[in-house]
Amino acid sequence: MQSLLTESGKRLSTTWGVVLVALGVIALLAPLFAALVLIRIIMWLLIFAAIAQVIYAFQTRYEGGLFFKLLLALLYVVAGGLLLSRPVGSVIAVTLIIGSLLLADGIAEIALGAQLRHTYDARSGWLFASGILSVILGALMLYGFRRGTAVVGIFLGIHLVFKGTEHIVRSSAATKMEHIGERRAA
Repeated sequence: MQSLLTESGKRLSTTWGVVLVALGVIALLAPLFAALVLIRIIMWLLIFAAIAQVIYAFQTRYEGGLFFKLLLALLYVVAGGLLLSRPVGSVIAVTLIIGSLLLADGIAEIALGAQLRHTYDARSGWLFASGILSVILGALMLYGFRRGTAVVGIFLGIHLVFKGTEHIVRSSAATKMEHIGERRAA
């Protein structure tokens, strides 16, 4: 079976997997730090989104809706400012967001794993496992462990380590599958 990944794509996927595992281990070793860094990243993303929204609002001002576009930019700035001013208090909101993302990610990975299963791709098992783990972590974040700042970092660490391992294994499995295919063709 020929892999769709090129050699550089496999190396990039493996490298990305190692980076994710390393970040996951850091998050597991310092979960409070990881949660606070995540909040800072989200804060900056909101501020950059506000800047982009203002630019977009003025570029499309002749289409109408300038006031509402600027109001949306202000909402982004306020949300980012709240995260900046109360990073620990913002953990509940971030927990809900990350929990929802993990849940959606898990459902998408399970669906992709089911789709790849029909191609007899040996790597589809990792997608199923990763999807199930994401759904469990997302559900726990949404319905179980919302209160602790460290829980966000711990769950993020678990997710990153598993995602990184998945990238590494899937890249190496693609290489092994190509070698098996080459031996069979010879």
